Amino acid sequence: MWNTLFVTGWLMLSGVMDVRSQRVPGWMLALGGILGVWASFCQQLGYLETMKGILPGILLLLIAFGTKKAGYGDGVVLCCLGMALGGERSWLLLGISLFLIALLALVLLVLRRVKRNTSLPFLPFLAAAWLVVIGL
Repeated sequence: MWNTLFVTGWLMLSGVMDVRSQRVPGWMLALGGILGVWASFCQQLGYLETMKGILPGILLLLIAFGTKKAGYGDGVVLCCLGMALGGERSWLLLGISLFLIALLALVLLVLRRVKRNTSLPFLPFLAAAWLVVIGL
């Protein structure tokens, strides 16, 4: 329980930093890596399940590298959360967060609040999806 609480607090703080400055400092990402490994160890997920949990984050990092449309920090945070969740739940986390950000983007486009190429911070949606996934 404590590991989930610490990871949630770290994720909320990272989300606030992402909204304010569109950056997450390196020390914050390193702290997330430590928390992810610790959560994986506490839940006794095993090496293979932890590696499967990292895959959505690696996919997001590859998208960020290839298109320059996503942030590298988003992929690293997703890797850290994937270590804490394991394989199937990390894919669910990615799916829910992408659905939430797409829904908000659609609403903002319809209301003409943003243009097509406006960037939105991803970590708040990842945090909302995290709360949904850990609640399941």
